[in-house]
Amino acid sequence: MTQKLGQKQELSTLSLARRAGKLILGFDKVKEEMEAGHVEGLFYSSDLSEKSRKELCFIAQKHQLEPMMLDITMDEMLHACGKRSGVIALADKGFAKKIASYAKPSAAPQPQNGDHNDL
Repeated sequence: MTQKLGQKQELSTLSLARRAGKLILGFDKVKEEMEAGHVEGLFYSSDLSEKSRKELCFIAQKHQLEPMMLDITMDEMLHACGKRSGVIALADKGFAKKIASYAKPSAAPQPQNGDHNDL
């Protein structure tokens, strides 16, 4: 299986951030670091569940952060960074900016048919 160039660059940059001590992995740890004000960039894997994505977006909104989707899976995170995680944060502006250049902005959870009133 071949990886796309951007995907390989994402994983390489995330691995470098991990070695530099600037990578935060896992929903609970990321949430804790957001509350402490240490998160400069917030990301999630392409295979994160809808429920987890909605919860991440809700918490991120409270901290004026916009989560962005990466074109990588949790298993690819495991191979690149040693931990299987779908929620990823960076505690460094430079790393966050670089990863954001590869990412897709999060689509805010939209109401489903019947979930809103058009009065």
